[in-house]
Parts: sequence; C-alpha cells; structure tokens
Amino acid sequence: MTKNIVYILIAFMICANAVFAQTQNAYVQYNGYEYEFKKGDELKFLNNADKNMQLYKTAQIPSEKTFYLQEAMRYYFLLSLINSGSIEAQIGLGRVYDEMKEDRFAKKHFFNAVNLNSKNPAANLYFADFYYKRDDLISAMYYYKTAYQNGYWNNYSLNYRLGEIYEKLADIETAKAFYFNASRLKQDNQELLDKIRMLDGLNYSQSQYYIFKK
Repeated sequence: MTKNIVYILIAFMICANAVFAQTQNAYVQYNGYEYEFKKGDELKFLNNADKNMQLYKTAQIPSEKTFYLQEAMRYYFLLSLINSGSIEAQIGLGRVYDEMKEDRFAKKHFFNAVNLNSKNPAANLYFADFYYKRDDLISAMYYYKTAYQNGYWNNYSLNYRLGEIYEKLADIETAKAFYFNASRLKQDNQELLDKIRMLDGLNYSQSQYYIFKK
C-alpha cells in the first residue's frame, strides 16, 4: 500500500513538473526591454512583423513610415531571438535593413536566410531585389533565377525583372522569353506587349539601343 502511494506521488510530481514547464513563459530582451513569450508565440511575432512591414509600405507620412519600420524590426528581431532557425526572421530583418539603406546588415541577414535554406524562393527573391536596386545585375540574376527555379516561375514581377536584366545585358532573346512569360501572367499590360513588339522589330546588333538604355 505504501509503495503504491509513493508511486502515485512520484507520478503526480512528474506530471505537475511537465505541466509547469509547458505553461512557464520565457523572456527575451530588445532595446533594454524584456518581452515575454511562450511556446506558440512565434507565429504571433511573425504576423505582427509582417503587418507592420505592410503598413510601412503603404504609409504616406514619414513619421508613420519610420514607426512601422521600427515595429517591424522589433518583431522580426524578437522572432530571431526565440527561434534562431527562423528563415522568416532573417528575411524580414534583411528587408528592414534594405529599406534603411544599411547594406552591410541587409546582406548579413539575407545571407543568413539563404544559408538556412539555399532554395527558399522568398529568401532568394528579396536578396535579388537587394542587388537589383544597387545595379549589381549579375548577382541579382543569380538569386532571381534561383527563386524562379524553386517555385516562383509564375511570379509576374520576377519574370518582368529577369526580362529587364537580360535586356540590359543585351541578351534580347532571353529577355523576350521572360517578358512573354510576364505578359501571360498579366495579359492586360499593354505597355509590356508594346515592349515585346518593339524588341521583336529591333535589329539589336546594328543599333545603339543598349548604349542609350544604360
């Protein structure tokens, strides 16, 4: 009888400790403040970060844009603290630093993201955007094509951007192929259709088109 009671007490203590461990919250620090989180809060942090990033994109008032961008950074950073393997956190931080023109930090986090998963299309797309905005067309093309080959083949903006890069690099046939892909995804874009027709009629090797386009 006594042994049975002991076993019951031991089992109760184990269960109690397990429940306590599951419900006990943890803390992370950011800018001198402590933030409480528990298991399952990663998605909440990511949603808050993405929401503020979207609000930053649509805001018109400079002070509001600054506020939303800082809030996005806060939640992406907190997410990176509670889950060092979160590729979404690394992509988000790269995007924030990109907007802030902090190139070194943006590249660091984009590299972190592609190192976590070299085939992740979102990580490659945003890294490509980073390079494209800085006129590094070769690096941009590499990451755009990686995104394309890993699930983003039907992304209008990606096809259009690859068309632009190949056009600037004087590979007109490949440029037209990507422009044509883009036109199939957005068939009401008359400007793009006009561009394709213009390139069709262009004797590229005997013109100074590329010189002037640069």
